[in-house]
Amino acid sequence: MKRSCPYEVDTQDHICPEKQPRSQGRLGKHGNCANEAYRYSHVCSTTRRCCPDSLSELAAKVAAANVPFQLVEERYNRVPEPVVLKLITWSFPRCEADIRRYSALAYEPNELCPPKQCGEPRQGTTVANAQGEARSSPARDLKHRTLQPDASEGQDVTFRKGVTLSESGAVRQSVQIGFHLSGVVHDKVGDTTPYHYPFSSPKTSTPCKFNVAVTFDRCKVTSSTCNCQHGDGIFFCRHVVALLIYRMRNSRKVKLRAPISDTLQKLSRDQLQKLTQYLLSRHANVLPTAQEIADCFSDVNSSINAVHGAPDPTAGAGFQDEDRWNLDDSHVTNHVRQLILESTKQASSNQLFNMIGKIREMMKVRDCNGARLLTLLTEELLRQVPNSNSVQHNDVCAKLWDQIGLLWICIVLNPRKDSESKSKVLELLTSWNEDPHCPPEDSFTDAAINGNNPRDRSVLSRAMDACSLRWDDSHLKFILRRERKKRGRADGEERKGAGERFQGGFANFSSDGKPLWHENTPIACARVEALRSHGYANESVRLARAVARTIRENAISGFKLYQSSSHSQLDTLPVKKNNGYGLVGHPLNPIHILFDTLMVAALNKDEETQKLLRKEAFEVCLLGVGEQRCMPSNARAQEKVLSCEKMLIEQLERLTLDDELVQVLRDVTTLLMEGGPGSGLGKRVHRESVPIHSFANYLFKALLPYDRKLVFRMGLQAMRMTVLDDVYNPSALETTDDNQQVAEDQPADNVTNQIQAPQLEEAQDVSHEQPPLVLPFTYPSTWSVIGDLEARQYQLASTLLQTAKGEVMLLRLVVESVQRHMRNGSHVFQLSHDAFKCATNQSGAAASDITMLNVAMQLAMQVLRMTMQGGTWRRTEMVGWLVTCATEIGLCALVSIIKTWYTLFTPVEASTMVAGCVISPNTAVRLNLDPRQREQLYHSVCQMAMQCAVKDPQSCALRSLSLCETYTSAFDAVYHVIVDSSNKRRIDSAQLFTIARYLDQRGFNSQAFTVAHAATRRLRVPFNHDAHPSANDLLWTTQLAQSLGMTELEDLILVIVNKVRCASVLSDVLRTCTSSISGRMPNGNYGNRGLRADRGPLRPLLEAAIAAYVKTIHNKLSHISPRHYTEFIDFLNKARETFLLAPDGHSQFGCLLANLKTIYKGKKKLLNLVALRFG
Repeated sequence: MKRSCPYEVDTQDHICPEKQPRSQGRLGKHGNCANEAYRYSHVCSTTRRCCPDSLSELAAKVAAANVPFQLVEERYNRVPEPVVLKLITWSFPRCEADIRRYSALAYEPNELCPPKQCGEPRQGTTVANAQGEARSSPARDLKHRTLQPDASEGQDVTFRKGVTLSESGAVRQSVQIGFHLSGVVHDKVGDTTPYHYPFSSPKTSTPCKFNVAVTFDRCKVTSSTCNCQHGDGIFFCRHVVALLIYRMRNSRKVKLRAPISDTLQKLSRDQLQKLTQYLLSRHANVLPTAQEIADCFSDVNSSINAVHGAPDPTAGAGFQDEDRWNLDDSHVTNHVRQLILESTKQASSNQLFNMIGKIREMMKVRDCNGARLLTLLTEELLRQVPNSNSVQHNDVCAKLWDQIGLLWICIVLNPRKDSESKSKVLELLTSWNEDPHCPPEDSFTDAAINGNNPRDRSVLSRAMDACSLRWDDSHLKFILRRERKKRGRADGEERKGAGERFQGGFANFSSDGKPLWHENTPIACARVEALRSHGYANESVRLARAVARTIRENAISGFKLYQSSSHSQLDTLPVKKNNGYGLVGHPLNPIHILFDTLMVAALNKDEETQKLLRKEAFEVCLLGVGEQRCMPSNARAQEKVLSCEKMLIEQLERLTLDDELVQVLRDVTTLLMEGGPGSGLGKRVHRESVPIHSFANYLFKALLPYDRKLVFRMGLQAMRMTVLDDVYNPSALETTDDNQQVAEDQPADNVTNQIQAPQLEEAQDVSHEQPPLVLPFTYPSTWSVIGDLEARQYQLASTLLQTAKGEVMLLRLVVESVQRHMRNGSHVFQLSHDAFKCATNQSGAAASDITMLNVAMQLAMQVLRMTMQGGTWRRTEMVGWLVTCATEIGLCALVSIIKTWYTLFTPVEASTMVAGCVISPNTAVRLNLDPRQREQLYHSVCQMAMQCAVKDPQSCALRSLSLCETYTSAFDAVYHVIVDSSNKRRIDSAQLFTIARYLDQRGFNSQAFTVAHAATRRLRVPFNHDAHPSANDLLWTTQLAQSLGMTELEDLILVIVNKVRCASVLSDVLRTCTSSISGRMPNGNYGNRGLRADRGPLRPLLEAAIAAYVKTIHNKLSHISPRHYTEFIDFLNKARETFLLAPDGHSQFGCLLANLKTIYKGKKKLLNLVALRFG
């Protein structure tokens, strides 16, 4: 059983809501539809009549479009056959636009369709609301309902192929029997692609015949059948389209017969029997059915005998039959389910949104199938559980729910909907709202602002709320009434009476006497959309103009109130969420509705009215985008705010600005800048308000040729992003105008000196550091679109910077604004590149723009200040870029960044990358430095290196020594820093040994030993750490000390004995001192200066080594395993070599072995190995 539509569709055209009659008969209700059908039939006809139709012809047209044929038969005892044929003729659909509407989901825009080329497939994409946020094209809605073969409007491929088949003579054997049309369509098969994938070319094609049959009633196709594979049961295939178009354009060529029941009544009994037998002989497959029916006749209790008459498929509709176009619910449901399951594919998601556009198209022509299709789509979406693993699927469903919610609002706000039908829709919405799968309403709602829990509401809650809205307000009736060219006295009195009433304390008319409509703006715009959706174009324009005027009046009144208030008192008060979440990004898209309604209405108006409507649309869009609005907490709602703002700005950019629109733009910009807390461009905004950098960028570019001073004030004021300031300082944001005034009064030379790099000065002490010009900030955790906002801020800053080229005062203000408000280091870095490119790409210029180069360097310095603590993977690139900018400017810039390095670089960066680039020969050649300047630059680098060594001796000491090697005083200073840092344990032993080796290679033996001695004091070598990384450094230090003298060697050995507990390391140091190649000759080579181990300074070392071996041997034996016996024997052999260096070493070693045999007598195998090896 097919589902009935939850509301009754009214097809009356141009009806004002207040004129609805209290009661209507069946015939009277459809009278206007008949007039509409009559008008369309004349537009669709290919020939023009020279005389009016007869009265019977007109009556047949009206009755055929509105009255079921059964009612005509029962009301009149006898209907003449000519009248019946006229009714049947005019009951067929008369408008090709209706056929096209049911031939595909979407249309290809802006395609020409000549008759000879209609059948050729074209490459392209099908677009009609292809994206979730896009609405149906208003221009498409204004197209004529009749389609000519050579129409330039977009037509879908299925319809064009059907037209081609109809015109090429492919339709044959067409016959109309009553309300049934059939025919044979000749077509080439081979392309089995469904109709909604029309761009696949068939490889082979063979001629084939397709049997097509359709039934119709009251100018609507109620069913269609075709044995092809191109349709899916929802829309017509091309063969059905071909038959329908052929019947419309060639009605005289189609055989017309009365219903088959009338023909059978005229036949005699013999003729009826002969007819039956002929049918059975030609269609033998129906023999079982015929026999079954014949058996029922012989049964007295059969239902066939109890019913008077018999069904006639050609007799037309009955009383209970629905007056609507054919739409199979099961096919629609299956098709929608399949599309939702495949919504991750772009083609499937496009078709889902095309279906939304199809619903809008049906609603505009008041087709009840629009609501039926929307009902099926809503129910199927409720059955789909959100997939947590597919973000794209959930995003598509969320966008669909937004569109569905708005469409249901339009349905319940139908001006002709009675209370009974509204209650049915409300009941249906309530049942869906209670479904657990119904998604909740976004946080973008007034309930969230007022403190209510938005989770208690669903996406359908707004539609349920709209059911309580009415159209019987007297002032609303006055707004929707048709405008009269000459207003009489009665009209003036009525307007005066309407003006005496107030809405919530607000006047119903503006100061110039035009009506206003004070209602919640999204709800008022939903009324406008409802009027548009149901075909009330003129009424929607009138209400849209009233709402736009109301928005303008509210903005002006807020501006006047703010200007008349005490600014000193307002500036001290905290900024509140005055506008809540605003209009841009609202789920009902109020600004989009107003703009589209007014712009579409301007297309078909005279020049004066067109300018007026364009002006109002332009103004309301500017005011809507420019209002202050807080960022919603929901991530998807945040994305929608930005996407809607982007779409509105794109629509504004497509407008061509004339003098009148430029004046509107200037006035609105001034209003927004001085409008107080209600404006997003005002001096004070809430910390969580949405930055409107893109809108400011549009205003800047649009107004730049007309008011340069105004746009720069606006652009600098719009650069802020208050959400990134931990400590919100309103006074800092209000200094823009003052700074500009100061800049305007200041001489250009003074300002130039402020922007240019400082001159060469003496090196500053590191202890007197200046704090970096970077304000603290934290990224808000709830703002998921902060990256997009920062990108828009960069675009605005880049526009300001490039436009201010050549104006020093403006450049200084732009740089200060960037330093104050921009928090993304990558974007500031890119901005520095833009300034550098702008400075060096001067056509015909002999030299680069020094001012822009200084701007690039200032921005590069800001980047390094911003990223010094947090760090970034592009930090190395940023450091090199600053040196490049400074080098391009000159010597003074290089010296400046060297003297203030501690605010820009880390000590490692300054001592390595910066110092290396500055003192490189390429830099000297690039700057064309003389010897004195090179020396001066080198001294500055040495001072920086010394400071780096002080701040980070561990990482910078060695590099600083290498830089200051030829600068004696700096070298000595760095050396003393290293010694002092070693005493304070700021440098580890490994780095000290490296520095000592460097000093030794440079011939600084004494300094090298001092550093190595300090490194040895930092060592800790445990007894079991044979492979210590500093073992080789100890051996090298021992050789260095031996080459310097006995005093140095004795001091070193005392330190080694105290710090080293490893027997192997001690024995290696001892052998180094006693070997014949130990020591170092005066020529730098090591020579024969071996010492005795039992004398002089080496005796403590020998004793320590023997003691360490004894301790280690006992430790190894305490937990030794048989697999380690061989290794232990080798270790014991090395210990004996060390014992033998002592005079009584042999006896000491023998006592050690005897002690081992006594203590570890249980380890017989090990003791046997020891005895075998050592006796």
